Amino acid sequence: MRQLQKLSVTLIFIFQTNASWSQPTTIDPAQFLAGACLSCHTVNTTTTSAIPSLVGLSSESILSDMLDYANGKRAGLLMQQIAKGYTHEQMKMIANYFSSLEPL
Repeated sequence: MRQLQKLSVTLIFIFQTNASWSQPTTIDPAQFLAGACLSCHTVNTTTTSAIPSLVGLSSESILSDMLDYANGKRAGLLMQQIAKGYTHEQMKMIANYFSSLEPL
């Protein structure tokens, strides 16, 4: 009887744990897209890096820069290639996301 109780508790634990793993997670699409930018850009506005932080910039400024990179109007081979990979709508989502963040 005691072994049956242990087995029951173990099975309940396993099934509850697995049930929580199978729950879908919701990710904000804008945050997901902006995550790629964080490979190079920091959220720390006090950094002295040559790569600027995007936090605190206006969405208009970020969008304009991304469009300029995508259209080849702004130099930066890596950023030109990255920007070309986004649609205009995705660029707006990224710009709005970063402009909504508070500077650190």
